[in-house]
Amino acid sequence: MSSHPRRVIFVNRVYWPSGEATAQLLTDLAEGLAARGWDVHVVAAGEAATERLGVTIHRTGGSDRHGGLVSRLLNFRRFQRAEQHRLAAMARPGDIVVAMTDPPLLAASLAPVAARLGLRLVCWVQDIYPEIARVHFGPLAEPMATWLRPKRDAAWRNATACVTLGDTMRGTLLARGVAPEKAVVIPNWAPRELHTPPEPAAVASLRRARDPYDRFSVVYSGNLGRVHEFATVLGAASLLRDSSRILFTFVGRGPRFDEVVRFAHAHGLANVRLLPPEPRERLAIALAAADVHLVTLKPAFSPFVYPSKLAGVLASGRPALFIGPPEGDIGRLLQTRQAGAVFAPGDAAGVAALLGRWQASPGDTAACGRAARAAYEENFTFQASLDRWEKLLSDSVRYG
Repeated sequence: MSSHPRRVIFVNRVYWPSGEATAQLLTDLAEGLAARGWDVHVVAAGEAATERLGVTIHRTGGSDRHGGLVSRLLNFRRFQRAEQHRLAAMARPGDIVVAMTDPPLLAASLAPVAARLGLRLVCWVQDIYPEIARVHFGPLAEPMATWLRPKRDAAWRNATACVTLGDTMRGTLLARGVAPEKAVVIPNWAPRELHTPPEPAAVASLRRARDPYDRFSVVYSGNLGRVHEFATVLGAASLLRDSSRILFTFVGRGPRFDEVVRFAHAHGLANVRLLPPEPRERLAIALAAADVHLVTLKPAFSPFVYPSKLAGVLASGRPALFIGPPEGDIGRLLQTRQAGAVFAPGDAAGVAALLGRWQASPGDTAACGRAARAAYEENFTFQASLDRWEKLLSDSVRYG
């Protein structure tokens, strides 16, 4: 590698100190590569260009936050224009440019610039638009999808590589014409802080603070997003409303937060609690304070989304209860590794019955938790993903 340039430019609207998921992932990867000797640059929204832990941060101005839909679209458009100008000013022929997916279809806006400047474009496909919008909004989104898909597909096909999160999403890329050798799966990792289990005393303290009755703790932690399924979880909570031993806790925010609040209030669910997000520095303790973690996904979104919260759940050494397509990546993994349980959406009775059994059989729950931690160590550590990313980028330097 010493005879080859090791310069990589990441482009994403959010970066440190933002707490958004793509910002945290990009911060981990950029700083990890910088520590290994790469010349790492990040182009992101915000003010005050700076350097942190070996990473040079180029800010494009504007805000990395937004309000409603109109504000979001305006921010996206401003950032796209600004990052094109910034990249044209700073990039050198042969540089590797990694485009994430905030804003959606970022790679499509970067592809012409990369081609003109002789850059190697790597698409880091965290989620797949406009298909997600098409599923969510139905036929109303079809004109937009019809217009945008060809631009997105061309960027993917002409890229040096496309990195995505699981085999199902990789299948979507292949179906859109990406060459098999260019479509690479590198899972998102659990936050680095989760690798070392927290002190038991700190975990016990948080459990007491959350619930002085020390009930069996079923936790959904993270974004309550549009692609996630909550009806089955809430249905199970309704069926278990008279149980004095099981508590459901939702930790986070998101577009469907109010929906969960309204359901819990309307049905008088005293066994459901909602808490604000935990800061990253307390995440290891917060995840370990659960007995079981919930991961959900509406089946229609399975080809386009991979709930990356799974990595943190497995790292915590707690069973994952997945409500989503059993045949998808997460369903197959949990069933193969015996690291949790899988239910199709709608089976609230099955979920409630399993939670009753797990609550009454702590040995079985602990065994699932150990299997979950083993699955994390084999598939979702930061070091393993960093190694894969470095190999991909090194190969891009040599052969791209």
